[in-house]
Amino acid sequence: MSQRMNKAELKKLFKAFDNGNGHLSLAEIDRAVTYFYPQFGTNKQAIMRAYKEADTSGNGFVELNEFGKIIDLLLYYDDISKVFQQLDRNKDKRISFEEFKKGHEILDIEYDDNVQLKQEFNSIDTNHGGYILFDEVN
Repeated sequence: MSQRMNKAELKKLFKAFDNGNGHLSLAEIDRAVTYFYPQFGTNKQAIMRAYKEADTSGNGFVELNEFGKIIDLLLYYDDISKVFQQLDRNKDKRISFEEFKKGHEILDIEYDDNVQLKQEFNSIDTNHGGYILFDEVN
């Protein structure tokens, strides 16, 4: 999947995803991604995030004019999901502060102190649940 498809390529791919009604539901997108791009097909969180963000009209469907965005977003959220899964050491689908801190150490990202790191963690933890969920990561 290329992030830089021309309009003709996007239209052709859109038609391959579409059931013929001119717009894509989440089910159509999920089915097509699983079929055409199996490397993304198992990453349901990335598909859902891309679908929600690409639906800029808010009508519950991805239209042809929104389709290029979903292609880019699938790649983006798949990458984020991979990092998220690496940080989620205990596989509970959320990142604790300790996992977040360990991730910084593994990636060799320097931080001044735990206070600064905790502030960064809290800025990502938008629901203030004490964990970072995939839906909170951008």
